[in-house]
Amino acid sequence: MPSGDSNRLSPGAALFFSPRNGMALRDANGNLFDLALDDGTSAAVRAALAGNGKAPDELAAFREAGHLGARRYWPAERAKIGVLADAEIAVTLTAQLRQAGASPVAVTANALEASSVHAVCAVHDGPAPSWWVELDNRIVWQRVYREGRHVLFEPVTADLRHADVRARRLAAAGSGFEHLETYWSSCATGEAVLGEEHLTAAEIALVCAMAVNDLARWARGTADRTSAFVPGALPASRRVRVIDLDTSAISDHPVLPVPACAP
Repeated sequence: MPSGDSNRLSPGAALFFSPRNGMALRDANGNLFDLALDDGTSAAVRAALAGNGKAPDELAAFREAGHLGARRYWPAERAKIGVLADAEIAVTLTAQLRQAGASPVAVTANALEASSVHAVCAVHDGPAPSWWVELDNRIVWQRVYREGRHVLFEPVTADLRHADVRARRLAAAGSGFEHLETYWSSCATGEAVLGEEHLTAAEIALVCAMAVNDLARWARGTADRTSAFVPGALPASRRVRVIDLDTSAISDHPVLPVPACAP
């Protein structure tokens, strides 16, 4: 039987004593249930999982159920991440990418090739610049931007363009699509009168951490899951996530590419 990290509980899982049946397990999804093991087997399983004994045959059931496994780190084949952001945001984003195990590099819109990076993270403190549409060049993108006191995280993918997200949002706005479109343009030209809404240093750290987490999941190929805590989770490659900076409320909205035949 394999040894080492293969005999460790998966991150998020926990084995503990149960007052009802001797031993219980919390799995990585947050589910709690009793284990039908006698005292001797329970002790052997606990010892093996703690790295202090030979693995009993019953440990194979834990592996088959997906309860064993080591922490997954950022793979080298997806580690080179382009950073496209203003200086203050870029410093924080670069630092957090490095801490997560990536290899961030500064990129510019004028010198960006698909072969130079594995993905690009673009963060803007304001509505998404209109020229982001021109950067839909089939690189894996993650676009993050602020509208008022809300920050939007676009899907991490190569096959869903910024133009698709804009079109979907305008369609979802119904009769208010003209207001949304004019809001974007008036912020871009500086004609809009705004309050004090720019990202603070703490908010920049929060936004960058959320962006890096989505990128890390893309890089590792981590499967999406539904649990008792987070039912109906949408895959990061097919959702726009919105966080309200003042309340910390988060909402996810499904989004798909706009067909080429669409008007």
